[in-house]
Formats: sequence, C-alpha cells, structure tokens
Amino acid sequence: MMEQGLGHLRICTLCAVVLGLVFAYTSADLPMCKGSDYHFEYTECDVLGSRWRVAIPNKAETCTGLPDPVKGTQCTFSCSEGEFLDMQSQQCQKCAAGTFSLGTSIAFEEWDSLPTGFITHGVTTNEGNAFINCSNSTWTPKGEYVASNTDECTATLSYAVSLKKPGALSFEYFYPDSSIYFEFFVQNDQCQSTDSESRWMRISESSWSHYKVELSKGNNVLYWRTTTYALLGGAVKPVLLRNIQVSGVAYTSECFHCKPGTHSSKEGSARCTPCPADTYSNKGATVCHECESDKYAVPGSGSCKPRPACTNSDYFYTHTPCDSEGKTQLMYKWIEPKICSEIIEGAVKLPASGEKQTCPPCNPGFFVTNSSACEPCSNNSYSDGK
Repeated sequence: MMEQGLGHLRICTLCAVVLGLVFAYTSADLPMCKGSDYHFEYTECDVLGSRWRVAIPNKAETCTGLPDPVKGTQCTFSCSEGEFLDMQSQQCQKCAAGTFSLGTSIAFEEWDSLPTGFITHGVTTNEGNAFINCSNSTWTPKGEYVASNTDECTATLSYAVSLKKPGALSFEYFYPDSSIYFEFFVQNDQCQSTDSESRWMRISESSWSHYKVELSKGNNVLYWRTTTYALLGGAVKPVLLRNIQVSGVAYTSECFHCKPGTHSSKEGSARCTPCPADTYSNKGATVCHECESDKYAVPGSGSCKPRPACTNSDYFYTHTPCDSEGKTQLMYKWIEPKICSEIIEGAVKLPASGEKQTCPPCNPGFFVTNSSACEPCSNNSYSDGK
C-alpha cells in the first residue's frame, strides 16, 4: 500500500512538473498584456462592504502578465452627474466635451452596435419548424434603435445590471405587428421573475410607446423577447427599441457620446443640448454647424436637407385694422420657420403687401365705430352688421 501510494505521489509530482513546464512554455510564448487587452471589474461586495478590482482579459489566452488584484473602492462609492469612474485610478473623472454621463443612471441612445453588456441570441420555438437555423435570429442595431427578428424563431435581448439602490428602467418601443409576440420581463440573480403588471407589451401601430418599471436593489437581468409563430405570406414588421435608461447604479465606467443633432461644449456635462434650427451635428459633437444657405434643418438634426421650392402653401396673409376711410390692407408673410427657397426654378415669390380693400361688414350684433373697429351693440339696440 505504501509503495502504491509512493508511486501515485511520484506520478502526481511528475504531472505537476510537466504541467508547470507546459504552462511556463505557453506563458513564454504569449506577449505581455497591454491596456487594450483587458478591462477592470469589481468583485462582489463582502459583508464589510469591501471589494477588489481585478483585471479581466478581453480574450482568453492572448497575453500574459495581467495586473494583480488591488483593493477596490468601498461599495458605497458613487460618481456624480457628468462624471465617470476611471477604473485605472479608481477616481471619478469629468466627462470630456462631446460626451455626457447621468451619474447614477445609464442611457443607451446610440445603436450603431450593441452596447457593452447587451447580449442577443435566437432559438427555435417548440411550435416552430425544428429544422430552421435560428442562430442568426437576433436583435439587430439600426443606428437610432435596435430591431427584433421577423422569422419563425425566438430572439432574446438581455442586459444585466447591478443596482446600488432601488431604481427604475424606462424605454421606448414600437410594436406595430400583432403576428409577433413581444414580451419584457426582469429576473433577479436567482433567475426569479420580479413582480410586474404584465410581461406582454401592447400593440403600438402608429407611434412609439413609453414603458417604465421599478427595479430592486441588487442584480437585475432585463429581457426583451420576440417570437413569430407563423408567417402568413406577408412581410412582418419588427419590434423596435430605443432610449433605454436605467437608474440606481453606483457609477458608469464610461461617458456616452452625444448623439447626432446634439452637443456638449464643456467638460462634465450631464446631458447633451439639441442643436438649434438650421444647424446640425455629428456623433460626439462639441459644437453645432450651420447649414449652407440652400439647406435647412429642424432643431435637433444630424444633417441638413435641401430647401424645397416655395409654393402658395408656404405663405399667408392678414388684414390691417380698418382706417378712417373704411379700408384695410393685405399683408403677406412667410410661414415660420421658413424652409422653402424662392430662387429655385418654379418657386413662387411672396406677393407684395399693401393692397387696399374695403373692410368687410361687422358681424350681426356689431357696428362700426369712429375708429373703424367693430363693437357690440348696447342694450335695447340691434344691427345686421352693415
């Protein structure tokens, strides 16, 4: 028995040596990690409210020499509006111009790609065709919003967030097609669904709808899920999501770029300011740019549009008060804000003002005074207006 035990010991020792050599050889082959190869995260808080900051590789087995864990900030720590937590220094820093931060809230307004932390995947439904490949049936970023799938699969979009205090989630959705089943629900870290009025969303055929739900302190996983059980020949309109905002977080580790049509001109901005009329901005702008003279933009625009030719529908006229001769003048004015152009071929010009006309009679029950204004008849008198 002792010999057999010593044999096992020698084998295990040899295995350890071999594994150590393999590990040393593998580590020696890998380059040293750079800052772009990893990111920092905090461990869960212990009973004393303490935690550690650890380095997490962005991809496994690509580099070696990650920074050692260090003592993290206290779990009561948070950043203010216009600030983000620099995980390298573990200090709150002001957001740069062209970006913003809500402090204890996070907002997702840009959908050029799925924001960090969002996960989407597709699976085959039990009622659907088992032979359909649903691996590509996911929620797809479309710039200003993210769109659901439109095939016979179930597509889920999820986001996990840990709240320092009770908070809330709000988002806007466009759900125009009843052939898609659309549900939203929240689960805690034990995969238990939290209380809500209903997980099934209401149809919104012509406009965006707003949804808000309270969130509990701790870990929350948010789920948006769509399913199309049967395609009836016609094209299916996807569900759209935008402007997702979560409050109750301790901090954000990054600032968000101002979306096109808005800007922030100084550091430490909590929100971005919409661009005024006839100006525009790109993503992450610090200033708004004026449109060229032959183009226009409504407030909050990310680009300028060519001015259309003016038509008779672009102006209106008013009458001046009647003068002592019982005459009034026609005054023509452009409808504001004026976006049309008078110099394009085929455009109409603003008619000349000043043409005099005879004042119309007063309404019945009124009469013309010396100032040519219509006033109501006094008691015990009447008038047909003439």
